[in-house]
Amino acid sequence: MKLSEAIIKRISDLAVEHKIAIPKWSMRAGITPTTMYGILKRTSGCPRLQTIKLLCDAIGITLGEFFNVDYINNAEYEEEQ
Repeated sequence: MKLSEAIIKRISDLAVEHKIAIPKWSMRAGITPTTMYGILKRTSGCPRLQTIKLLCDAIGITLGEFFNVDYINNAEYEEEQ
């Protein structure tokens, strides 16, 4: 799995785990639902670290907790185009 795919999977998994709807989560994080859906549909590219931090803060987890899953730690690095 590529790193960008793993990050998007993690966001989706956390939405389910925390039982939070995407629009509600994005509003709590201070980003628009359109941006959040763009991330999940891969039309906005991989989210920046600042965006991931906002998402983490909105559900009460740390960046360490976000990234500390096997499928992210074992993901393949991909060159930016």
